[in-house]
Amino acid sequence: MSSTTLKSLDHSELKESCTKFASSFSSSGSSDVDLNDLISELTVMQSTLSDRAMSAMEIFEFVREADCYFNISIAYRTPFTMPVTVASDERSFSKLKLLKNYLRYTI
Repeated sequence: MSSTTLKSLDHSELKESCTKFASSFSSSGSSDVDLNDLISELTVMQSTLSDRAMSAMEIFEFVREADCYFNISIAYRTPFTMPVTVASDERSFSKLKLLKNYLRYTI
């Protein structure tokens, strides 16, 4: 979430976004982020961020340097470290292998 998006949220929208995040990244009812602390930290963060537009990575670096927003740090770190798979590339390599094998056998 960028700084302009974060500053534009009112308290109810912020609470809804945090609840969605906590439910998405929880397992068996346990979560790395405390929901109430995350909401209060983001509320404080809305007033402490500068007026210039900041990307999510810049906010994460700001939070790491400030070293006082523990739950926000975890919340921003989670999407940055999620693995991404690209199945379409894997399929194209598989098709390429089949094509090469076909061409070898026909020669």
